Amino acid sequence: METFELILFLLTAVIASSILDKLLPPLSLPLVQIALGAALALVVPTPLEWGIDPELLLILFIAPLHFNESRHVDSGALWKNRWGIASLSVGLVFAIVAACGATLHALLPAVPLAAACALGGAMGSTDAVAVTALTHDRRFGRRHEALLKGEALFNDVTGTVVFQCCLTLLATGSFSLLHAGEEFALDLFGGFFGGLVMGLLAWGLLQVLRRTGLDNPTLHVMLELLLPFIIYLAAKSLHIGAVIAVVASGLMLSLLPQRHTAATARTKLQAQSVWTTLEFVLNGIIFVVLGMQLPRLLEPAAEGSLGDPTTLLGVVVVLTLVLEGVRFAWLLAMDVRAAAAQGEDIRSCFVPEALRGTLAMALAGAKGGITLSLMLTLTASAALSAAGRATLVSIASGMIVLTLVLADFAVPALTPSKRSAKRTRDRVDAEIDLTLGVMASIEADAHLTGAVKGAVADVVDEPATVIVMHRYAEMLEDLAPAASPAAAARARAEFARVRGLYDQLDDIARRAARWDEGEDDVEGEEGPDDRPARRRSRRERLNAERSDSRPPAAPSLSDQFHQMRETHDAVEDVQAQALVRELQLIKAMVADGAIDAVHAKDLRNDVYIQQLVLD
Repeated sequence: METFELILFLLTAVIASSILDKLLPPLSLPLVQIALGAALALVVPTPLEWGIDPELLLILFIAPLHFNESRHVDSGALWKNRWGIASLSVGLVFAIVAACGATLHALLPAVPLAAACALGGAMGSTDAVAVTALTHDRRFGRRHEALLKGEALFNDVTGTVVFQCCLTLLATGSFSLLHAGEEFALDLFGGFFGGLVMGLLAWGLLQVLRRTGLDNPTLHVMLELLLPFIIYLAAKSLHIGAVIAVVASGLMLSLLPQRHTAATARTKLQAQSVWTTLEFVLNGIIFVVLGMQLPRLLEPAAEGSLGDPTTLLGVVVVLTLVLEGVRFAWLLAMDVRAAAAQGEDIRSCFVPEALRGTLAMALAGAKGGITLSLMLTLTASAALSAAGRATLVSIASGMIVLTLVLADFAVPALTPSKRSAKRTRDRVDAEIDLTLGVMASIEADAHLTGAVKGAVADVVDEPATVIVMHRYAEMLEDLAPAASPAAAARARAEFARVRGLYDQLDDIARRAARWDEGEDDVEGEEGPDDRPARRRSRRERLNAERSDSRPPAAPSLSDQFHQMRETHDAVEDVQAQALVRELQLIKAMVADGAIDAVHAKDLRNDVYIQQLVLD
């Protein structure tokens, strides 16, 4: 019963935090949730007197959130910045371990160097959950954003291996570089390639279910929810990196080809709705639980049982400054190297705007659930005294809170908001380019459904293509006022051209409406299998008439009616093809850097909705 009450309590706290977030705009939601959790832990005695199972925290919260994040990350940007991500995920972690370990041991000589380095290893793991929650509405550069997300997804392995090696050294007094290297390689490469294989198997299972007709939105979403847990447990049983396996499987699923139909659009919309809700709940619970644990973890330090509280507070501040300083120096060095490799003046990296971006990225690497879960494993370590374990956990908890506070207040001050750039001229121009590309594609494929002539005065043989093009042309008309002069001119010119073609259909459409009313009953008597055959027969007849070498007779009203009826049937097919092509163009524009991942996600969601409506 206590477990049930605890679940209800946590869900209520998450809902309350969402309301408080609206009333406290200067604070980010994660910080509000941490403060709420801490306040509740001080006020409510039960059922909050419990400890966190670190393994349960990883599998129940971290695994699904990492899985969902990796499925929607810009894989092209990750691959383009792969060496930079590797530098942050490996080199930066070791630099943080050395700097924080040496500093802590110098400030508190009673703390063994191995234990101090273990703390550095835990602090080297940037929490993807915290990073996403704190930076989702901030606008970083494309390169910096890819580096930050890649680091958050992949540096857990390095931090965890270093942490475990330090504990082994602390417990046994011996250290094997070969054994540590083998463990690191097994966790990193074994987890990565094992995750790719498991992602491929999961994709194959989904394809089999779809082809056998067993797939449906509910089943698909349930399988997606189960996958991160199954992959995590499978990786643990194989003794490979579990978190990295979950990330790799998500990346594999995002890279493998997916069908773009109305059915898949419905499934994606339902899955997105479920994952959005789940992500909000899990993120909220993580930060509320973190806040609930803080009073218990910091109580020994506050009471003075671990020494002077002021001294411990000073240690927390100094270590946090060292951590952020190392991150800033490492990122600045990477920016200088990237500028030199591209032939740019390295002095551009030291201008105020560039330094603000680098500093924002350094401060955005907040710590969270993974760091806390690693530090809580110290409670089972017999190599340290109870006071030593409490000291390290208290310092780690203080550093987690301080990094979150710095990210919450400093990052918004250093970077612009994505919301402010939602309808910027660049975004509108990109949407115009996308729309023009879709229209050009439709026109290029017009021979599949009918011919579209280049001049307004030309006859349109089958207007289905023009009808769909006109739908996109109306979008151009809406976008033109907010676009740049050049893009607006292109949009208005294309709208005028397509409008001229569309106007030719008005007369036939008005007369066909009356005829269509008389045919509704006939169509209603047709079975669903009869319509494709009727479409094919009419198209064959029309094509035969068009290929006749004899001079065409003036079309009768009946022929025009039949052509219009055929157009109504063909419009859906052309529109479906256009939406698929739009998704392809969005992917290409992301790869070319014309639009960012957030903008692409919004555009794809619009397409999915249109596919659902079309169905």
